[in-house]
Amino acid sequence: MRLLADFIIILIRICDKMAGLLLRVQQLLTGILPALLPPHELTGMIRNHYDGSYKDVATRLPETWYKWTLESWEEDVLARYKMTSGTILVLGAGVGRESIALAQRGFAVVGLDINRESLCVASQQATAKGLKPRFAQADFLALPVGPAQVDYLFMSGIMYSSIPGRERRQAWLQNLRPCMNEQGLVVLNFLIARELGTNTQRLIHRLNRLLTMLPGANQSYQLGDTCSQNHFLHAFVDEQEIRSELHDTGAVVDHLSWQEGHAVLSWSRNDANPLNRPGA
Repeated sequence: MRLLADFIIILIRICDKMAGLLLRVQQLLTGILPALLPPHELTGMIRNHYDGSYKDVATRLPETWYKWTLESWEEDVLARYKMTSGTILVLGAGVGRESIALAQRGFAVVGLDINRESLCVASQQATAKGLKPRFAQADFLALPVGPAQVDYLFMSGIMYSSIPGRERRQAWLQNLRPCMNEQGLVVLNFLIARELGTNTQRLIHRLNRLLTMLPGANQSYQLGDTCSQNHFLHAFVDEQEIRSELHDTGAVVDHLSWQEGHAVLSWSRNDANPLNRPGA
């Protein structure tokens, strides 16, 4: 019996080592994908991911699994800017966490998501609570919103970091400007790179610099690009990177919390198009 137990212990140790090796191989493979795939394919990965995540969500998960509350940093933003009323556009609304919580506070909420099944859950939950936020199926990269209709835009989660390429993220932010009223605020999350100093991550970046020299490689690759949870993500390497990226869109960074990974942006009321600024 003792020999059997010792044999099992040895097998467990072997499995642990194999699991660690497989994890590093997975990190390597997912890390080099952003250097190989074109941006439109990287964008398609997140759509496929959420289609799978929300498949049969209404019957697969119990109602008690959902939370209809704001996160602490979102509460802080509402308090900091005295946001108590107005029209809020929620991008990546999912099953309605932010939308329902904001509607409970009296905001006129429009929640957009590309996945229809998640929005059905959000709508049902809102109706059950006596709330009337509006939900629409739409791609957050092509907003179906008229000019100057939005007071606040919430982009929680990892949606901003899921846009591949600095220039594409900047262009997307600039395209938001016509949707916002003169005092409008954009609230967004961003992902922070926390493991760039590991040997695996250094190897990935060296490989990617070589891969981007090949014909057909993704020339918009940046340090911090990876594929996680089966879709693209850009993790910002330091506070200066995110500040520079946001500032160069012409937006004003009213507030940025590097540790919590969120920022609040606005535009000068006399400068609707950042490309028309003197010296731009």
